[in-house]
Amino acid sequence: MSDDVRLGLLTEWIVPDLVDEVLTACGRRDAKPRPLSSRFMVYFVLALALFQQDSYDDVAENLVGALGGMDQSVPNKSSFTRARQQLGAAPLEGVFRRVAGAIAPPTLEVAFWRGMRVAAVDGFLLDVPDNDTTRAAFGGQVDSAGRPVGFPQARVVTLTETGTHATIDARIGTFKGGGGEPALATEMAGSAAGMLVIMDRAFPGVALWKAYTQAGAHLLIRARTFVAASPWRSCLTGHI
Repeated sequence: MSDDVRLGLLTEWIVPDLVDEVLTACGRRDAKPRPLSSRFMVYFVLALALFQQDSYDDVAENLVGALGGMDQSVPNKSSFTRARQQLGAAPLEGVFRRVAGAIAPPTLEVAFWRGMRVAAVDGFLLDVPDNDTTRAAFGGQVDSAGRPVGFPQARVVTLTETGTHATIDARIGTFKGGGGEPALATEMAGSAAGMLVIMDRAFPGVALWKAYTQAGAHLLIRARTFVAASPWRSCLTGHI
């Protein structure tokens, strides 16, 4: 997929009016025009994810042509760093909350089972920049002597529509602590109402089960052998 196509999809799904609404709600709307506007910086951060191998300058130059709204001269990297810090994380999360969700129409049979939309919960780790701030915030792997190994890492858990791979919800946590993946998954229970949610054997727990069932979701979880050595009842057939 070409750079122009990816940028086109970005601006098609995330229109400027939506970004402005989120910025206003977060109190980040610009009071006066400036080269690195808050709106531009939202698109810039999203584009950094699309073009992970490109430099700040290359990503910015692509956006200048696709979005307009700023001079053709691209500011230096330190200006982008300051603008990202001023923007903060709230507008990016706000945009995500506005566009995330299931997208499969009822006619897409592969996305449903017995009338329930099928979703899956899964977790993974993402490397984050290696500095004192991110290591203190997220943590990471250490060796037997307690010394850091590799990059700090953020733990991400997503609720994804299986038929389309669309992200319905997501939570970000630290490498260790906070209850890990089960706790992050529990936070998303409200987004799974009426769905059949599939999880692997890392997730079973009473708190998670209660949260999802109380939210109106149905669960299909692979249990560890010490949790259930043999089935008590077949959920698929209804036979004991």
